[in-house]
Amino acid sequence: MTRDLITKISDKDVNIDELAEKTITDPEMRDKIVGLMLNHQHIIVYYHSFYIICRASQIKPELFYPYWDDFTSLLNHPNSYHRNFALALLANLTPADNENRFQSILNDYFLCLNDEKIMTACKCIKNTAKILESKTELTDEIIDILLDVDNRSDFSLKQKALLKSYIIELFYKFYGQIIDQKPVAEFVKGELDNISPKTRKITRKFLDKYS
Repeated sequence: MTRDLITKISDKDVNIDELAEKTITDPEMRDKIVGLMLNHQHIIVYYHSFYIICRASQIKPELFYPYWDDFTSLLNHPNSYHRNFALALLANLTPADNENRFQSILNDYFLCLNDEKIMTACKCIKNTAKILESKTELTDEIIDILLDVDNRSDFSLKQKALLKSYIIELFYKFYGQIIDQKPVAEFVKGELDNISPKTRKITRKFLDKYS
């Protein structure tokens, strides 16, 4: 099965939705695809495996909760692609996190704000939306981390400007969920003259709605 599965997954036109559905209904296949994502050396195999798992875990996160520790281990993977996988999959699993395991990895998760790759830091912020939807009790703690992005990341001014655009988008979406809104409003106001047009645009959008 594994060899045939690898051949199928390696196809550049692989049907992700079809395999995601099979991964949901077939525990053996699920386990094999997770193993391919974690351990296979060829990028097309581990990347397509991730796509399949990502799609399936959005539909049935509880089926992938047993792999929590495997996904968490990828946060420290030397390959940035695998770190990105961890960020997406752990966020996908938060609706099924009845044991509150995310709390114990929260700091490790947000260390990716200072990843060596700016794209990984961006994905950290983007996936935070799923976490805030599922883990409302962590809202204040997560918002405090995002407000401290200047101190938590060593990126260039231009790169931080990009990060802040994604952060302000989060603030825009979840502002009503935030208890202490004043620091958030002050953070956003401070970005009116940001060097990034994208960041200035979302800043104005936020202030137009919430000022």
